Amino acid sequence: MGKRGRKPIKSDLNTRLEKSRESARQCRHRKKLRYEYLEELVGDREKAIVQLQYELERLRSICQQLDQFGMINEIQQELIQWKDDPDVVNLNQ
Repeated sequence: MGKRGRKPIKSDLNTRLEKSRESARQCRHRKKLRYEYLEELVGDREKAIVQLQYELERLRSICQQLDQFGMINEIQQELIQWKDDPDVVNLNQ
């Protein structure tokens, strides 16, 4: 009795070598994509940190003005502007 199924294709050395090269190219491409993704992620986080530092500096300035002069119109306007700023993260939500 004979064996069932298809006979394995005899691949020559060139075919195996080309498959190996293609696999290596795909691996390098995936690695490049991973690094691009990580660079984008780090860049986004750095932008968020800069924005938070800016907001912190604005709040420090307001607090210093309050400590020196009490509540004045300029501070009220700054607080209103800061409250209405869409880039400010609302921590009460």
